Amino acid sequence: MDDDLEELQLLGRGGYASVYLVRRNSSSDLYALKRIPRSKLVTEQQKQRLKAEKFILQHATSPFLCRGFESFETTEEVALLQEYVEGRALYECVWKYRETGRFPEHVAKFFAAQLVLALRDLHAQGFIHRDMKSGNVLVGRDGFAKVIDFGLAKKVVTDGEGAAGADGDSTERTQSMCGTHYVMAPEVFFRETYGFAVDWWGVGVVIYEMVVGRPPWEYQCPAGSTMDEYFHRIKRIANSPQDYPEAPLSDELQSLVSPRERLGRSGAAEVMHHAWFQDIDWKLLETKDGSIAVPYDPEADYNAARVRTPPPRNESLSSAESIDPEDNAKYFADF
Repeated sequence: MDDDLEELQLLGRGGYASVYLVRRNSSSDLYALKRIPRSKLVTEQQKQRLKAEKFILQHATSPFLCRGFESFETTEEVALLQEYVEGRALYECVWKYRETGRFPEHVAKFFAAQLVLALRDLHAQGFIHRDMKSGNVLVGRDGFAKVIDFGLAKKVVTDGEGAAGADGDSTERTQSMCGTHYVMAPEVFFRETYGFAVDWWGVGVVIYEMVVGRPPWEYQCPAGSTMDEYFHRIKRIANSPQDYPEAPLSDELQSLVSPRERLGRSGAAEVMHHAWFQDIDWKLLETKDGSIAVPYDPEADYNAARVRTPPPRNESLSSAESIDPEDNAKYFADF
């Protein structure tokens, strides 16, 4: 690792990597350093995912995608130096929002629009994120969002095919089961081939989570249930008429998040032209111009005293943890 970088504190640890806050002593600039042990980079799949993550970090152009700067390699690990977003995960902002624990539609729309722009640019490069959960969206002190963690991203469009793939579904598809349970699209957990549409499914789940305060189904497989039962429950709910008792949704939003409609199959433009987003100035938003009225104040709107009991843990996978294809045998043996 660069001798000019000083490790300050652990920001987070998952099954695949650890992320640390570091400071460059010569400039006092802060960064996030993702450290991946070589033991997690054994299979060709794992190596290809690292290659994809590096590429995305180095070529991210959207202000709503986390950017990377350098990478360091030793015999023991690979480290990725990324921008540090001082803020909170989106789900924390939702759970602790004022007295309600859920966003009003105009706040949810503000963040949803940023996710749309982030995915538009990611898909234009030919990559599926494959883990579009609220824990992979950080809200900074400026009130804007940033999509992070491209550790499960996969390129599905070959060079020269980006434009066609970004405007519609991917020209190449994949079949690996990975991501986080509650944002997995049915084609992922039923091991069908899939493309960019699975990311739009995840965005729909996150929008629902923002305005209702929870996803349409459990964050994780309930104790006593099998993964097969859990995923069939998700499919059953998705194919049933939706009810929103906690937070009545506008007709436009209900249309947008309807699982049966699967908006986004034709690409970002379809989502951007939806009636719910009609008051969004897309060109202005992607500039993050100071004239933009930011509807969320990370300090005033965050009610630290509000009590929210997180989903209970059980013997199944944590709701906060992503899985990669190598985990299939462990977690889906009965599926």
